[in-house]
Amino acid sequence: MITLWIAAAVLAALAGLWMAQPFLKKRQMEILETDSVISIYPDQLDEVERDCASGLIDEAEAEAAREEIEFRALQAAKRGGSGMSVSRRNPLVAGIIFILVVAAGFSGYSMLGNPTLPDQPLAGRRAETLTQHAQAGDINSEIQLLADKAEANPDSLDDWLLLARAYASVEDNARAADAYRRAAELSDNDPLVLSAYGEAMTLANGNKVPPAARVIFEQVNNKIDDPRARYYVSLARAQAKDFEGALLGWAELAADSPANAPWMPLVRRDIVNMASFLKKDVRAYLPNATPQEIVAAGGTAPEVDSATPANRVIELMAALEADPKDYQGWIELAQLQAQQGNPDAAIQALDSGRKHFAAAPFVLGKFDETASALGLDLIERPGVAGPDAEDIANAQDLSDEDQAEMIDGMVSGLAAKLEENPDNPDGWIMLVRSYSVMGLDMKASESYDAALTHFADRDDIVTRIRAEAGLLIGRN
Repeated sequence: MITLWIAAAVLAALAGLWMAQPFLKKRQMEILETDSVISIYPDQLDEVERDCASGLIDEAEAEAAREEIEFRALQAAKRGGSGMSVSRRNPLVAGIIFILVVAAGFSGYSMLGNPTLPDQPLAGRRAETLTQHAQAGDINSEIQLLADKAEANPDSLDDWLLLARAYASVEDNARAADAYRRAAELSDNDPLVLSAYGEAMTLANGNKVPPAARVIFEQVNNKIDDPRARYYVSLARAQAKDFEGALLGWAELAADSPANAPWMPLVRRDIVNMASFLKKDVRAYLPNATPQEIVAAGGTAPEVDSATPANRVIELMAALEADPKDYQGWIELAQLQAQQGNPDAAIQALDSGRKHFAAAPFVLGKFDETASALGLDLIERPGVAGPDAEDIANAQDLSDEDQAEMIDGMVSGLAAKLEENPDNPDGWIMLVRSYSVMGLDMKASESYDAALTHFADRDDIVTRIRAEAGLLIGRN
């Protein structure tokens, strides 16, 4: 320890002497470079005159040399100052500088270099950086902040659950499983937390249910009726080649679940695939199987009585599955769905039709007229459809005039919808992208500015628009 202080003192003293050294020199006068150039001006002129008199150069050459010398002297004079530098010895100033340098060295060492001091708060600076990145929309920084918080509060169930769900949202299932395991311990093995833990383990294992996860799911099923656990138990049976048991388990889950349950599409898909594999009649396991599902399972679509609206809907859905280019069929399907009180299904029918007629302005107009007549255009929707690069590429089969009309119509429609409902960042990003693809840079820039202005008080949306739309027009 003493050695370090001695070394610090020696270094500080040397630095102080070096800084004070100019003030310890004897008084001296130095001619600046500018004056040295000017002082030789008469000598150079005399030499030119001698050379001319001796015949070494003629008068023209002598005159040119005189002009050159005068020009250099003039330039030097313009750059010059007083013409000389004077240095004076000043021991008082040198002493003051020496003392200040030594004092600063000792002070700095005592604050920053002293080995007895604790480490500087690197973790605090790291947290500040992560917070700034997270506020800018960096999901990885947000997750790291959650991880730090969970580590700092190891007994907080809420913190570990948030961290687990964050990992799951970015499909980092291995870390999600670790976080769920800790949450399960803190929750005293809450069945719902255990079920999420088992799912994370399964997804991390390539969607194959490991033995430990199967045990967890079976324990959960013994305590509560959990659709997730029931689904994965059946999946484990299928992976263990108990195909009939898997099919029965999924069929029971489908029978016990609401038709609009979020897991039903996955369950119905697996029932259809397993019935097809076992060559079973899917209707024995899924009584309300659609004609498409029956056909997919290897069966024959039943004949339906189109006299009733419900049966006509089924008939239309099957027909449009085979021939989606029947635009009148899409319109009729939307009308029937609306009449039966299913506006969402009606909107979905028209949207499906639009995908197949993206390059046909006349048909798109008919779809819009139908939506207006049914009042579907008054229903608030989460998204605004618009053309993208693929839509525009699909128009290549049309003539140049028809392409321009189609594209202008779609983009104009999107712009008009955004004027009525500007609270849609996806729509603005789509509009900027459309104008950019069309080469309308000014309109793209105007739309970009309008979007930023509208969402000026939403930093998260502004950051997203800058990231996704700004790059398209070279502004972010």
